[in-house]
Amino acid sequence: MQLNNNVWSPLKYPLYRAMWIAITASNIGTWMNEVGVTWMMASMAASNLMIALIQTATTLPFLFLSYPAGALADIFDRRRMLLVLHIWMLISATILTLLAYRELATEWWLLILTFSLATGNAMMRPAFSACIPGFVPKAELHNAVTLNSLSTNASKAIGPAAGGLIIALAGPHVVFAINALSFIVITAILYMRFPKQMGIQSKLPPERFTKALRGGLVYALHDRDLRVILIRCIVFFIFASAFWSLIPALLIRDFSANAQTYGTLMALTGIGAVAGAMIMPQLYRSWSRDRLFTVSSACYGCGLLLLASATELWMVSLITILLGFAWITTFSVLIVSCQLTVPDWVRARAIAIVMLGYGVSATPSSAAWGYLADRYSIASSMAIAGLGALATILLSRWLPLGNRDRDHTPAEHLLPRASDNIDHMEGPVTVTRKYHIDEPNRDAFQRLMKSIRAIRKCNGALSWYLHEDQTGHFTETIVIENWLDYLRHRERMTLDDLRLEEQLIQLNGGQQPPLTKHSIKNRSL
Repeated sequence: MQLNNNVWSPLKYPLYRAMWIAITASNIGTWMNEVGVTWMMASMAASNLMIALIQTATTLPFLFLSYPAGALADIFDRRRMLLVLHIWMLISATILTLLAYRELATEWWLLILTFSLATGNAMMRPAFSACIPGFVPKAELHNAVTLNSLSTNASKAIGPAAGGLIIALAGPHVVFAINALSFIVITAILYMRFPKQMGIQSKLPPERFTKALRGGLVYALHDRDLRVILIRCIVFFIFASAFWSLIPALLIRDFSANAQTYGTLMALTGIGAVAGAMIMPQLYRSWSRDRLFTVSSACYGCGLLLLASATELWMVSLITILLGFAWITTFSVLIVSCQLTVPDWVRARAIAIVMLGYGVSATPSSAAWGYLADRYSIASSMAIAGLGALATILLSRWLPLGNRDRDHTPAEHLLPRASDNIDHMEGPVTVTRKYHIDEPNRDAFQRLMKSIRAIRKCNGALSWYLHEDQTGHFTETIVIENWLDYLRHRERMTLDDLRLEEQLIQLNGGQQPPLTKHSIKNRSL
């Protein structure tokens, strides 16, 4: 697959361009809001812990709500879901504006409304991210995901600086009002420009919510590439969260900075992110995703160590540019890897699981870094996080990120036609496949069957067994809950899966398809 070298190339597609502009406007408002809330909390609270809890309130919804939201996005209309969530955030931002304007906001009100806004954000992200492959061709997906990350990070080059200036000139309530306005803009674009139906295209009824929740977790459990992405995400963000949770306290306590200075420093991370996004296409062409993630993780760890020893504000300014560069690189690699690893029917849940990993790591660790800063010093806490981030690069040796782009083109039309005259709820369905494997092919067959087992489980099989009835004669048994789930199992087959099936045929005696039988409740079909 030939990658486009121009990171801006996805903007030539009208739907992606409209959504990118809308999300960027919303991200700017969100970052302005975060500066306002953090600065108000820093002005009210005497404890570093209360300031760090703003970061906890921001990430906590990712821990509890991003995955259920991903399940909803995989089974319902994504456009309607995005509209509801942005209206929710509009209401929350409006309440925050009124409380700040009337000087009724307290420390706990700030935490509650920050949590409310983060709830909408956490539930929106999986649905929107899962839509991106439908906006652009596959060759543009790397750049589209990078631009999406750039929207978030480059907004730091505008939102925080503008937020700090507006707070200094007019007060935080104006920043909160602008954030509310940004939600009006994106809601209008969603309503007018987004396709009326945006979700999984299937002839079958949607999955039940509880089954969708279980199905996504089963997929993550059995798909090795997604497991590796999740582990690398969790371990890295445990340490990476230290920067966002400690930088306000570092500036206020150690450098006596004001709101405008804080906004400017946050803007510099956005500038670093823009620089990273501009060279990302060249990095993707030259390096594997694993090497790119490893190098950017090392840069982030070095940045935290330098920040811990910085004695002048200009030094902090330069270091934040490096951290912004490393942040967008690591985050982009994780999301691109996830997008290219999973098929469309489970994409929102997979992205949500990665976001859940971020929440699992960043939420408690943000509070922990604040506690360590109170107990010892901000510099000590930052240095420990930097050493930890550097140590994560060792995982590359045992858990490398995959660099192969899977072919998720549906393959159901290439399979034998299934009966339409069976009750969908009838089950369980048992499928048996018999293989005759010659001794020279035995080891290759058993290795291949490990991959086949993962595919069967990912696609919805309740159980899977492989028995050797006699030497060289194997029986594969697949049990599926009911006929509807069996039809889903077929619908989820991809060309990549079919290629593995073809390899099995090559190993089977006489290079013939295995003898396959279907039964429901022990009744042969």
